[in-house]
Amino acid sequence: FAIEADEYDYMFLGLNPQIAVITNVEHDHPDIYPTSESFFQAFRDFVGRLVSDGVLIFCADDEGAVQIAADVQDERKTLSYGIGSTQAYSAQNLRLNERGGFTFDLYKFGNAEPEATGIALQVPGEHNVQNALAALAVADQLDLSLPKAAQALARFQGSGRRFEVRGEFGGVTVIDDYAHHPTEIQVTLKAAREKYPQQRIWAVWQPHTFSRTQTLFARFTSAFGDADKVIITKIFPAREPIPTDFSSQDIVDAMDHPEVLFIPKLEDVTEFLSENLSPGDVLLTLTAGDAIQINDQIVERFGQNDEEK
Repeated sequence: FAIEADEYDYMFLGLNPQIAVITNVEHDHPDIYPTSESFFQAFRDFVGRLVSDGVLIFCADDEGAVQIAADVQDERKTLSYGIGSTQAYSAQNLRLNERGGFTFDLYKFGNAEPEATGIALQVPGEHNVQNALAALAVADQLDLSLPKAAQALARFQGSGRRFEVRGEFGGVTVIDDYAHHPTEIQVTLKAAREKYPQQRIWAVWQPHTFSRTQTLFARFTSAFGDADKVIITKIFPAREPIPTDFSSQDIVDAMDHPEVLFIPKLEDVTEFLSENLSPGDVLLTLTAGDAIQINDQIVERFGQNDEEK
């Protein structure tokens, strides 16, 4: 079986995998890992829990994953994947397709001939090409058919709250996403811009935890370049106490985005969007908290309008 290993609270150190995939490593969860080095050490410890004949598969396009692979090289088998021509598993000839994702060809170990061609993903973004490569690499290590695995990937429609397109309501495309790290926000908005190049994109972001928002503050302020309109709500505290000297207003004040608003209350965000969304717009709500209710309410309101018509 496959499991998404969770680094929060060191949970992934309870695993002893035969195959470990590292997609990316960037400092996160500062309430558990106060420094970047402590975060990276946890990943080194995770790789160290591979069984003796295990395989580490890592993304060569991510600096952090490359660093971990270099730090832990020993008798274990290590394989890379990435976009380009120099990896054990590589995606080449990328092109946008009519399904909203990328189509690519799969090459293995630098062979002149591809293992599979025209792999057409439905999920958008180059990061999903990388994720597809990781899945193909695992399938290959399990001696599964790469062409059949590629066909299965082409049928994959995505995961809940990972660029989950709810549909079109009142002419507005509504998308749920779980992004709460600046890199996640950037790649998600980049994917949205690639999928909807001519449409106005609204990004509604509910920051998740005060520790993360403060630690990664500078990176959050520059993560929204591919959005036309940005709304930031109050911070979802999750498990943390609420400080009196910091809020989302500080992020808005530091951003140089031309169209960014701080609207603390979720119900007020819904009201503002109801009055300002137009047919053709794309609404992308980014939250690991409870702001998903904004999309629920927009779907209900705009869906009723569709029924009345």
